[in-house]
Amino acid sequence: MPKESELKYPTPNQPRQVRLDTVGNKCNAKCLSCHRFLSARKGEMPRDLVLALLDDISRWEQPLDEIVPINYGELFLYKDWFWLLQEIEKKLPMTRIVIPTNASLLTIKTISELATIKNWDLINFSINAFFDETYRRFMGLEPSTLSRLPQLMLKIRELRPDVTIWASMVYDPVYHTEIERELFIEAWKHFAFPQILTASSAGRDDNCPLEPTTLPCRSLFSDFVVGFDGKLSSCCWDSNFILDLGFYNGFLKSQWQDGLIKELRRLHNEGKRNTIPLCRQCSYA
Repeated sequence: MPKESELKYPTPNQPRQVRLDTVGNKCNAKCLSCHRFLSARKGEMPRDLVLALLDDISRWEQPLDEIVPINYGELFLYKDWFWLLQEIEKKLPMTRIVIPTNASLLTIKTISELATIKNWDLINFSINAFFDETYRRFMGLEPSTLSRLPQLMLKIRELRPDVTIWASMVYDPVYHTEIERELFIEAWKHFAFPQILTASSAGRDDNCPLEPTTLPCRSLFSDFVVGFDGKLSSCCWDSNFILDLGFYNGFLKSQWQDGLIKELRRLHNEGKRNTIPLCRQCSYA
C-alpha cells in the first residue's frame, strides 16, 4: 500500500471540468451544509462573459470533458438558463453537460426543454433528506417538492433515457440518522442512482476537521471555476474565491497551466497543503 506522502497527482494539459458561477450565491434553498452562506458575493454572469468563455474553450484541441453551468446557487434562477444550455450545445457539442439542482423549480415543461439539449448528460437532484421534517429543516424548502420528484424523474426517463439521474444526500450525522440515510437509498433507487456525499467542513468555523490531512486535493488537478465576475478558483468550497487565482483573461487553458494555481499544486503534492489557510480547514482529497 502506498504511503500518504507518496500520493501525488499529475497536472493535465487542461481541466476535466469547468464550472460557471452563473448566479453567484443566489438560491431559493437554505441547505445547512452549503458554503454559500460564508460568502457575500452576489451577481449574475453576463452574456458576453459566457460567450467569451465558451468561444475560448471551443478552440481547445481536446474537447472539454464536462461543463457544469452552475457553481453555488440554483441554475433555474438564472433567467437565461435555456439560452445558456443552447449556447453550450452549439459551441461545445462534445462536452457533457452536468446539472445539479434542488429541483424545486423544475416542471414538466422545464424537463421538456432540457430534453432538447443533445449533450445534456447528467442531472443531480439534491434532496438531502427522507423525512419531511428533515427536508424542511435541512433544505429550507417545503416538503411538497419531494412528492413531485418521482414524476419529474420518470419524465426524464421517458424523454431522455440516455441521461443519468442522481438523487443525492449530503449526509451529516449532526442532522441525519443512519436510518434516514438507508431509507433515502431505498426510496430513490427505483427512480435514480442514490448518491451519499459526506458533508465537508472546509472554511466552516463551526465544524473544522480534527485531524488535518496532508493528502493533495483532486480539485486542484481537475476542476476550474469561473465566477460570475470572471474571478477564478479551483475549489468546491471556495465560496469567497479567496484562493485568488486572478480573473479570466481570455485564455482559460493558459491560466489553468500557470500562475498561483501551479504553486498550490506543488504545495499539495509535497504534503504542504496545511500552509494554505483554506486547504488546512478541509478534509477533501
